[in-house]
This record gives sequence, structure tokens and C-alpha cells, in this order.
Amino acid sequence: MHNILFASLLLIITLTSCSPSTALTPTVIRSASPTARILVNTSHTPAPALTIGPSTTESPSPTAFNSLNSPSGEFSANAYFEYQLPSGMPAIEILDKEGKLIWQIPFQGEMPTSDPHKSLDIFQWSKDSSQLYFYYVLFPDGGDRAFWWTGFDLQTIDMKTGKSQHVLPGEGFMSFTISPDGTQIAYTRSQDNPSIIYIRNLSTGSEKTAYVIFGSKNYARVGDIHWSPSGKELAFQTESDDYIVQTIYLNLVTMRQKVIQEYKVFDIDFQGWTSEGKLEFREYRNSFSEIVQVDVSKNEMVIIGTPTRSP
Repeated sequence: MHNILFASLLLIITLTSCSPSTALTPTVIRSASPTARILVNTSHTPAPALTIGPSTTESPSPTAFNSLNSPSGEFSANAYFEYQLPSGMPAIEILDKEGKLIWQIPFQGEMPTSDPHKSLDIFQWSKDSSQLYFYYVLFPDGGDRAFWWTGFDLQTIDMKTGKSQHVLPGEGFMSFTISPDGTQIAYTRSQDNPSIIYIRNLSTGSEKTAYVIFGSKNYARVGDIHWSPSGKELAFQTESDDYIVQTIYLNLVTMRQKVIQEYKVFDIDFQGWTSEGKLEFREYRNSFSEIVQVDVSKNEMVIIGTPTRSP
């Protein structure tokens, strides 16, 4: 993805004030108002646990559409569509390192008859392999590729007890991602108007929340959340009804936000964080594209290499 770095193409652009009514050009960094309102919510109580018993079925299963080994290597999780299993319902099977089936997570509720319908899927393992995060997703045919919501109804299952519990509140679509050290989760909810970004401590349930900058806009989506390698910063995206996208930086110490890029859908792709803690974008110009990195701490934008022809 990266081209050879040429020092002669170094661009340094100073961050300037951002207005919610002014569109930015793709190569300009704009700062946002530092007065975003901050809320604190520590009152959430996890939903009652759902006990999931061990499966007694020992017959071979078909090829899973999603499989994930635990970090310790003790377990593996496999997710299946409804048409792959005799029950006619989606399920996740968890096996030990010998391949023995120890837990089966069934589809909760009734299967909808319309398409697209939700399916049960694996999200990720906890760092210590003691829990598996799972959730429900839609597999739409087409749609906006910019940032679909991650899914909904995120839960965990305990490897020792087989009990599961809900992780996040809310009934609608969400975007969520867990911090690099596994201690926090950042999420947004489609039901919130104005839009809010939440940072939850997974152990205590305490939260820090902030209204998404320029929350008066009618955002169609707020999500595509990325943790920095240090776990002290976030970047996420918004999209308005007129297909204008903003990539927003959030400092988790101050809870202040700033708009890094503003552009039309398909003009730029946000790639996430580099290992050096920079934000990376691929910008498309006519039939060419180029990689641009933003160092928020230094207020610098750097173009990497020479433009390459887009596929």
C-alpha cells in the first residue's frame, strides 16, 4: 500500500479553525471547536446473563464462514450460517485445543423472514482468552461502502461457565471497537440524535461520553472507529445525508475533537493509524491516488511517494 517515501514531497500544513458550514479541500487539515460538551455516565447495569449449555452433538460440522483462535491457543470459535446446520439456525461453536466441542451459542430469538436478515458472528477474543465477544450483523446486498455500522447486540460468553451477558446498551445499529489493551470499548449508536461517542471501561462499566462535533448536522452514520496504537486517542468518521464525510480525531485525555479531513464519499479512503501513531488516507485524483499521513501532534500532513494509477 505504501510507496517509497520521497523527502522532496514533504508538505507541512498548519491546522486552522473549522466551521461546520465550510467544506474542506481533501489536502487541508482543519481544527474543530474545543468546546464539545462532555458527559459522564457510570449508571449502566449489564443485562442479565444468558446461560448457554454445552452441546452434546459430536458429529462433524461444515466449514465455518468465520473462524478465530483464542490468543492462548486453548480455544477456537467457528460461526455458521443457518443453512449450514441441521437446526436451520445460525450458531457459534467453541472447541478446545483437542477439537472437542465445549460450548455452542445458539441464535437468540426467531429468524426473520425478510432479507437482509441478521446473522450471529464472532467479534473477537479477550486478551486472556477467558471470554469470546460475539454479536449480530447484517450482510446487505450492496449499500454504502463508506462505513456501515459494525452490528448490534454485542455480548460475551465466559469460557468456564458458559454464561453470556450483554456488553453495550441500545437496540439499534452500533459501531464499536475494543482498545489495544482490551480494557475499554469505544462505540456509537444509530439511535442517538445528536450523535454521541462513548468510551466504556469494560471492567467497571463507567463511561466518558461526548457529543460528536457539529452534532446539529443530520449525520447518516457515525462510526468506523479506530484506536491509536497507544490507546490514548481515537479517530472515527461521520457521514451526512449529502455524502460529505468527516474524519474526526478525539483526544481521550481532554475529550476534545478536531476535524482532520472533510471530503465527499469515494474521494478519499481513511486507512486508520500507522504503527507510528499517524493517521493515514488514500486520496484519489482522476485516475491516480496517493498516500497522505497526518501527524496530529505536530500538525503536519505528509504526502508519501509519488501518485500511482488507481486500479
